[in-house]
Amino acid sequence: MEKDRLLYPISEEVFNQKFLPVIGRAFIRKGCQPKSPHYKAFFALMYILKTGRTLRDLPETYGYWHMI
Repeated sequence: MEKDRLLYPISEEVFNQKFLPVIGRAFIRKGCQPKSPHYKAFFALMYILKTGRTLRDLPETYGYWHMI
């Protein structure tokens, strides 16, 4: 559980209240729903920026790298 807390430092409820409205204003896409939730995608990108690794090196907790 400690590892998941480090990979997702903000709870999903706080993310949905504070970050999702900002993302939603900038993200206007018609068609099918994203395959990866914004919560996972956001922290996957933060992980990549923090570590300098590639998408293919993402931990499994973020999901399949191609969906991000």
